[in-house]
Amino acid sequence: MRNQIFLALLLTFGLTTGGCAWFGGDTSSTEAAITPAQPEEATEPAPAPVPPATGKAAKADKKAAKPADKKTSAKGAKTEAQIAAELETVGRKLVAQAGRTVVPSKAKKDVRQVGKDFVASYVEVDESTISTELRPGASGQYVGFVRYKENVYECRGASRQAALTAACQQVKARRINELIRYDGSSWQY
Repeated sequence: MRNQIFLALLLTFGLTTGGCAWFGGDTSSTEAAITPAQPEEATEPAPAPVPPATGKAAKADKKAAKPADKKTSAKGAKTEAQIAAELETVGRKLVAQAGRTVVPSKAKKDVRQVGKDFVASYVEVDESTISTELRPGASGQYVGFVRYKENVYECRGASRQAALTAACQQVKARRINELIRYDGSSWQY
């Protein structure tokens, strides 16, 4: 009983002193009151200035100073091409996983009776149809589209066993479009 009273007092004290800021509340009102710390004074002497280059050398230096990809926002951030390459890798991994876990599969067919015949059906992911697309989102986030095709096969027979061992034919194909999100460091799916 004493522990419960102590816990209640502790929570009450915490809410009155910290308010909702401890629990992810609105920080926009407190940002104006917080001033950033002043950087420390540098004790090392400043490097000697380099005389400006003239002519063609100056133009070459300006071109070299420009960043290679304007899509990078911070030092060490990935370029859009690197993110697209990661999307391709993650997309292939995602489709391979879908191929392994799809139900009903070739190894475990779904059998049903249609009239007097039996029909065994299964779904197979066509990994040769994988395509990915990268679209930019807000503030360094991206949306990735992973597209592939699922083929539906049916096998017909006079009995359940005959349907499971009969030759199968593709009866339908479904286009699948998976959306995944890039949060700035990795793909979330």
